[in-house]
Amino acid sequence: MVDLRSFDGTAELYFLRHGESRGNKDGVIQGRNHSHLTENGRGQARIAGGWFRDKSIDLILTSPLARAEETARIIAEAAGIAQVELAPELMELDTGMFSGLSLAGARELYPGPWDSFQRESWEGVADAEKIESLLNRAESLWSKLRDLVGGGTRHILCVTHSGFLQWIIRSTIGGRVWMPLLPSSENCGVTHLRIANSRGPSGSPWHDAAWTMINQAVR
Repeated sequence: MVDLRSFDGTAELYFLRHGESRGNKDGVIQGRNHSHLTENGRGQARIAGGWFRDKSIDLILTSPLARAEETARIIAEAAGIAQVELAPELMELDTGMFSGLSLAGARELYPGPWDSFQRESWEGVADAEKIESLLNRAESLWSKLRDLVGGGTRHILCVTHSGFLQWIIRSTIGGRVWMPLLPSSENCGVTHLRIANSRGPSGSPWHDAAWTMINQAVR
């Protein structure tokens, strides 16, 4: 479990799912396959960039997968954000044998794993990325964010994917199972974490952290 009390002072952290990709439009399971944005996805990213224009973002960290990196660079241009860095920790989970298939295709080709998938999500698919690995990646990301915030970079946007976003959040609340699934973010929807750690008048520590799923960035 990630202890948000370990962050120094205040931070505004935003986690954004990439814009609509060709894989999204075609209804296929993308996993770590590269898929570029559709024209609609590029438009979503430009609108999101406008939404971030007054958020004082210091840095964008992005998954290196094409759909995420393209989203990040469009947002950076639209919002006037100078720094965009690749962060492998933000990559989507490996969806194994289901990668590149539609849900119907996965059900038809792999009925056994499909049944397990219905009960256990990706933990039930033999060659998909497992919870232990996802938690380790999430904790590595939080360590990177903690170091950045400690160094004075306090407004950070992370561009990622819907599957891994589940574990960014779960790692802060002690979740170690897939079910129940958290609400899925829309393309270019935003999840915001505000951290406010300080000391009260008596010198005692005071901590506050609040998650908010916004999702209006594309509206």
